[in-house]
Amino acid sequence: MELGVLLAIAIGVILILAQQKRAGGGASTFGYRRKPYLLSKAGRSFYGVLAQAVGDKALIFSKVRVADVLAPQKGLNRANWQRAFNQISAKHFDFLLCDPQDCAVKRAIELDDASHGSAKRQKRDAFLEQACESAGLPLLRIRAARGYGVVDIRQQVEAMLFPVHHDSSLEKPQEVEGQSVEVTANEQERVDNQTEPQAGKPIDSLTGVEVAAQPVAPACHQCGEVMMLRKARSGKNAGQQFWGCSAFPKCRGVMRC
Repeated sequence: MELGVLLAIAIGVILILAQQKRAGGGASTFGYRRKPYLLSKAGRSFYGVLAQAVGDKALIFSKVRVADVLAPQKGLNRANWQRAFNQISAKHFDFLLCDPQDCAVKRAIELDDASHGSAKRQKRDAFLEQACESAGLPLLRIRAARGYGVVDIRQQVEAMLFPVHHDSSLEKPQEVEGQSVEVTANEQERVDNQTEPQAGKPIDSLTGVEVAAQPVAPACHQCGEVMMLRKARSGKNAGQQFWGCSAFPKCRGVMRC
């Protein structure tokens, strides 16, 4: 009698386990379909213009999760950190521009179509703007349109695309072979009155400043003036040469050699 009861219990357990296994494995039988495009039609249209505008100056990523770019500030307790994270975990940037050298995030872009006119979307947009501002991430909003101007888009984003990293030590008065590179108002006036050097000819030195001869001097990425070869006097770049704008101190554009 006892043997029969034990056998019945064993059979029952086996049936229950088999049923659970079938229930747990059912999800793997679901089918999925591949969407034809990552971006909407409006997004694809804008992407083509954006790619022309930035060229090889930036990498373009699309539909990037905000939580992969921003993070809650340090110092929050666990509950507040989770609340802050939840607010960004399900949101995405339409486009993200990154430095082609190290993928450093430069600027986020939101393409505003008709859906951004709803109250819910406007609340979301206001939150995203505040989040980006607190994190120091420039956010550019562009209204969706039938057509875009490449030049116009380039002008709006190029300030963040120049691959040279800012180094404040290069903005300080430099010294080239013992002489100060500070440019006085009178020297600046003489520079402004000079004819821009032609490619293949050395750059004329400023009065009292030695500048190494250079066959081709690049144009300043900030103001367009010709740049001059200088040497850093202090900081981590001490002794290293760099290009400095000839309009210094009016323009403090610098570029590594």
